[in-house]
Amino acid sequence: MAFTPEKDLTAIQNIIMADKEILKLLDLEGKSRIEIAKRIIKRSQWNDLATNEKRLCIFFVPDRRARNESFIQSVIEIDVHVPAVEDYKSWRIQERVEKLLHKKRINKRYTYFGGQLGELPTMQGFFCCGSRFEFHRTI
Repeated sequence: MAFTPEKDLTAIQNIIMADKEILKLLDLEGKSRIEIAKRIIKRSQWNDLATNEKRLCIFFVPDRRARNESFIQSVIEIDVHVPAVEDYKSWRIQERVEKLLHKKRINKRYTYFGGQLGELPTMQGFFCCGSRFEFHRTI
């Protein structure tokens, strides 16, 4: 399969944006697609000021070599940032993302859960946890 990072990120973003349970946990029920896309983003950082806004970030981390030299393992990380008092929502979102992406065919490649990352650094007063998903592409 070809190297298509933007297409891969967009496909995953669309799957997550279409899930009613995740939208409810992120307080995005009934919001426009543009508003949803502002909070379910395809990068690890954002520059707009967050008050109590929850945020889900989808982004690549460095690829890994596979045993077969014809393939490379691509890794996508998904982090969820929520106000610290709602930390449980971050874990629930991660559980739902795992159900949506594990062993699913996305852009002609199967995506597999690569494990949870535990609690991650974030802004003061927020809580963040993450997980990773892997797929293989030909070089």
